[in-house]
Amino acid sequence: MPFRRPSNATSPWVGIAQDGAVLLAVEVVHGGDRPVVEWVGRVDASSLSNGLQTLNRERRWNTSKLVGLLRNDAARLVAIPAPDVPRSEWADALRWSLRDHVDFEVDDALIDVLEVPEATQLRQSRPTLTVVLPREKFVQMQTDVDDAGLHWTALDVSETALRNVSALGEEEGKAHALLAFGESSSLLVVTYQGELVMARHIEVQGTAMTSSSESREGALSRASLEVLRTIDTFERMHSEVSLQGLSVVLPPGSGEDVLPLLADLIYVPVRAFRLGEWIDLSALGEDHPWLTSGVNLADLCALGAALRPMTEATGRQQLRFVDESEAAGAGGAWSARVGLRWAGVAAAIGVSVGVGLSLWASHAGTRAQQVEAELAQLQRSVAEPQASNVTRELEDLQRKEAVQTQLRQILQGNMSATSMGYSDLLIALGRQTQPGVWITGLKVRGDGRDLELSGSMTSPSLLPAYLRRLEREDRFRSRRFAQIEMRDKATQEGAAPSGVTEFTLRGRDAAERVATQKETP
Repeated sequence: MPFRRPSNATSPWVGIAQDGAVLLAVEVVHGGDRPVVEWVGRVDASSLSNGLQTLNRERRWNTSKLVGLLRNDAARLVAIPAPDVPRSEWADALRWSLRDHVDFEVDDALIDVLEVPEATQLRQSRPTLTVVLPREKFVQMQTDVDDAGLHWTALDVSETALRNVSALGEEEGKAHALLAFGESSSLLVVTYQGELVMARHIEVQGTAMTSSSESREGALSRASLEVLRTIDTFERMHSEVSLQGLSVVLPPGSGEDVLPLLADLIYVPVRAFRLGEWIDLSALGEDHPWLTSGVNLADLCALGAALRPMTEATGRQQLRFVDESEAAGAGGAWSARVGLRWAGVAAAIGVSVGVGLSLWASHAGTRAQQVEAELAQLQRSVAEPQASNVTRELEDLQRKEAVQTQLRQILQGNMSATSMGYSDLLIALGRQTQPGVWITGLKVRGDGRDLELSGSMTSPSLLPAYLRRLEREDRFRSRRFAQIEMRDKATQEGAAPSGVTEFTLRGRDAAERVATQKETP
């Protein structure tokens, strides 16, 4: 409770987008008939963290709800059919199919799935728009906002952010297309019932609209061609819904003559999208650039991110890369604070086990010394002729000494392993799971250098990738396997291989020990 963040239920929502070396922020207040844009800011920033710190000094966002826009080169939006599993399991089921659609590892990537409305098509398949975010990109976003002393309420992508803006201009029962021009590229989205149906990035710069007549006509021709391709694909795949037309957000500095040029090339109705019809911009003042020169794609995406509560109120799907209850201070089930508590519990258990083993080893060592003293006394006494019962007692004590010595060696090995933390090895193996590979045995001796790991796999090609993943763990990074054994597993003696390969990995000490055992008759 002392660390609980203050409630920000009535705070403004702030959409933040990075456009090259410029950081954009749009602050929106909800609650009235229309969303109100209270403030728009942009600052030159060498990094996201520096930009957030600069803007926070100006606006004091400690209780505001921040929605960060992921850069286009960070996350990927992939159109892929839904798997035949319950909705809650889609992300995990699609993970392996996404390997063919992205150029980065998806094993530990964050995945969220948006379902396309079924009413748009006749086919029985359920199309999805799946967003894949590499783990390192997510960690970097979290690190930047932490460095600025802030926190994300949510993370979004440009396609779903622009969807929130496009949904404002929809007519009942019809789909709507919205085209926005940016500094480096443009974005076209098609929405229906407030949900994203299609999206296409177009390699046309908004600055081309303010260049020479020849350059502008060439840019509009390329943009029109991409728009026509998207519309044709939409009408073919989503034939049950008609498209009301294309709305265009005119880029800054362009004239109204852009619309007739587009209308001549596109067969659906084309009109200008004017934010003032849907959003209250009066707080910005009449001379604000949004009202005088125009809005670019980055501004619109930041605005769309800040419209998140309005779209959630209508039941539209949202990306959930950040636990919003934790970001708001509610302390979700897997928040960092809870993680620290579990870590503390694990540490306490480890200390308790270590102390218990230490006391046990101390007691065993004392008892062993007593047995050795008794044995020495008996050995001195047997130098003289003794009765047969003394000889039997000596033999019994020798057997006890052997047992005590073995026990002490075992306990010493356990103490050494405890000091290195066997639990860390198990936790590391539990984190680096991989489909098709399962661990069946783990042997650790002494200080952990005598390590033997055994398991099975559906294909030998999976093992190198698994070992590379295992090297990311601190406990395995400094260890090298010196020996590997692989063999096909058969269902019975003499039968054909079952398709499962068993493997055994040994560290240097374990490999030497096994080699010694084989050489010894």
